[in-house]
Amino acid sequence: MELFEEIYGSYFQAVRRVLMDAKRTPLTQKELEEEIRNASSLESSLVILPKLLAGAWSPLLLREETGCFSCALDREGTADMEGFLKLPLTKLQKSWIKALLPDPRFRIFFSEEALATLTKALEDIPALYDLADFHYFDRYTDGDPYEDPLYRECFQTALKAMAGHKPLLVAYESRKGTPLTREVLPCRFQYSPKDDKFRILSVSLSHGRPKQFHVLNMARIRGCHISKTPVPKNFDWDVSRFQSQAREPVQIRIYHERNALERCMLRFAHYEKQTTYEPKSDTWLCSIYYDPADETELLIELLSFGPVIRILGPEAFLLEVRRRVKRQHELFYSYVE
Repeated sequence: MELFEEIYGSYFQAVRRVLMDAKRTPLTQKELEEEIRNASSLESSLVILPKLLAGAWSPLLLREETGCFSCALDREGTADMEGFLKLPLTKLQKSWIKALLPDPRFRIFFSEEALATLTKALEDIPALYDLADFHYFDRYTDGDPYEDPLYRECFQTALKAMAGHKPLLVAYESRKGTPLTREVLPCRFQYSPKDDKFRILSVSLSHGRPKQFHVLNMARIRGCHISKTPVPKNFDWDVSRFQSQAREPVQIRIYHERNALERCMLRFAHYEKQTTYEPKSDTWLCSIYYDPADETELLIELLSFGPVIRILGPEAFLLEVRRRVKRQHELFYSYVE
């Protein structure tokens, strides 16, 4: 039986919404019509509703004695409706995942068993691209050792602690090579494309209480395991409130050239920012809030955009921009000569 003409279209979304709501509580015919209209359109409801009530899709709903309709799939033992009605992957999505499989950064998020399952499931799918198609000219070459078994083990332990909101006991090596032991609440990962390194944004625990914000480089973790220390009551896992922030945000003007807005939004997605459009100049003004520790990296990223953006302030940041540009100019002409 053909259920939907377009599984990724409004029909599927409308029926999915109806079934999810009908599982929670039976719906009247009027409520069904309203749900379909809200999920798609008035015209769609005129097509979908008859099919659900008495047409080819009617087995999806069960008419109660009260005249209301409940989800028939639930009566057949389908407990996980969210998973059951999940959209299948398209060929393009499968091809994209197949292209990611050889990427060592992708692989550290999965166990060997999960990777083997993925590889087998996608063996007949062509990869969307090849990693050899990309050349990184603005990235350091001493990135994290993604293939190291210890690194993979520590990464997945930290990932499990984050997912379960559990404390993590970490054996860590400082920049000077000093061994340290810390008990932390790992809030989220941070990846630096420039350094090709992962960091853990965390809050240390002292006598069971949150103490201080820490950034742990994954490559310096020599061992870790999930701690049995209870998480402090009402702990806010939003790590942003523990992070320091520069007094003033960096303000930039983004011009309507070379897809600059989309590129900026992607490049600075991990920063808090505010963006407004100026119709008169046909440009966008963007304020980027950042941790002072990330200032150098942010400056380099902004300079990489060239003339499609203009850095407006603050003054201290502009002085550093001018200093770096002047230095690059001097190095370039000294090389030419």
